[in-house]
Amino acid sequence: MLICEDISFDIDGQKLFSNINLNLKPQKDLLIIGPSGIGKTTLLSILCGIQKPTTGKITYNSIDLYNLPENKIDEFRGKNLGVVFQNFNLINTFTVKQNLEIAVSAIDTKKSIPFFNILDRVGIANKSHIKVANLSIGEKQRLAVARAFVGDPKWVFCDEPTSSLDDKNANIIANLIKEESLRCKASLVLITHDSRIQTLIKFSKILKLGDEL
Repeated sequence: MLICEDISFDIDGQKLFSNINLNLKPQKDLLIIGPSGIGKTTLLSILCGIQKPTTGKITYNSIDLYNLPENKIDEFRGKNLGVVFQNFNLINTFTVKQNLEIAVSAIDTKKSIPFFNILDRVGIANKSHIKVANLSIGEKQRLAVARAFVGDPKWVFCDEPTSSLDDKNANIIANLIKEESLRCKASLVLITHDSRIQTLIKFSKILKLGDEL
């Protein structure tokens, strides 16, 4: 279970958000919505162990995330969390497969990873040896989804996965995210201001950032 207690974040002494409290049970989904600039990406970074909150506590199955040493936070994230970043965070000079291999190296797993299978599921298996710089925006988003799920994470976080896509690709990406979450039996946390997403994925909980203030 993911538990957030009294999470707040300040920038230069100004409060971006406060009083974030939530519980997310295994295999449940959370949608975080709100206008641009309200702090959705910052909150996602906090939940993933990338950005420390000003105050508050985040617990994953009794593990106090920010009570761990920084290297252990990175290790925990690599083994347990999958992240789809808004700007993809892919290495453009590397191939599709190499980007997945780098992600797997952070997991420190000894099991064989079927790269072709996951690329096939997201529809870019024929692009495995193509450099990321030569992919379309939609293909990069598919690769970002594949990378997030390559290690079979138990929690998956997506930052605006559909906002830059047309309706056809938004539908494809939303379905991929939901299908992969079900396959991994993962909890899904998705943030967006894209109103289409609620018609594409049914969420267990919705948090409107700003209502907690």
